[in-house]
This record gives sequence, structure tokens and C-alpha cells, in this order.
Amino acid sequence: GLFLSVLQQDSEIRIAGYRMISGLVSRPWCLMEICSRQEIINIVTDPSTETTKIGMEARYNCCKRIHKSLTQSSRVSADPAFAGIAAKLQEAVGMGPYLHRKRVEAQPIVMTADRF
Repeated sequence: GLFLSVLQQDSEIRIAGYRMISGLVSRPWCLMEICSRQEIINIVTDPSTETTKIGMEARYNCCKRIHKSLTQSSRVSADPAFAGIAAKLQEAVGMGPYLHRKRVEAQPIVMTADRF
């Protein structure tokens, strides 16, 4: 509950929470706590949570550390319940710290039947 409470605070405290989780997630008990709470995973993997460069990098580094610890842990990686979490973390790590589009530009759709 403490991790979730810290991540729901304002930006400065949330950045400290990302750094705290990044350091503690190498311990099996902390990894189990983080992975057992879907709300924490949702906050950490959501690219629209942070708006500052420092916040985006801290969130991304936290995602990388959780994913690395998850893949290295034999107890957790063997559990099929954590397969979805691992996939979600892999997707967040693959996007990088800055690849979130806040505005999607309108794309005109031209159909061949509309030209004539």
C-alpha cells in the first residue's frame, strides 16, 4: 500500500517513488509486492503520467528495473499469472521514455470511390 500511496502523490514525490522502487525491486519480496498490485504496474507503465523530462526518465528507468528483475527472478518468471505483467512492462520499455503522443494529428482518408 505504501508504494501505491507514494505513486499517487504529486510529481516530485512520485519521482522519488520511482527511484525507491527501482532500488528495492531487486529484492524478491519487493518484486512480489509490485507485481501483485495491478494499480502500481498501471501507473509505472502509463507514459502519460509524467510531463517533465526527469519524471519521464525516472518512470522509464523504473519500468526497466522491474522488467529486468522480473525476467531474472526464477520464482516470479515461472508463474503464469505474471506473464501479462511482463508483456506490459516489455511494451513500456520498448516505447522508451519519451515516445508518447499527446495529440494525434488528423489523417485524411481518401477513398477511390470519392475521387470521381
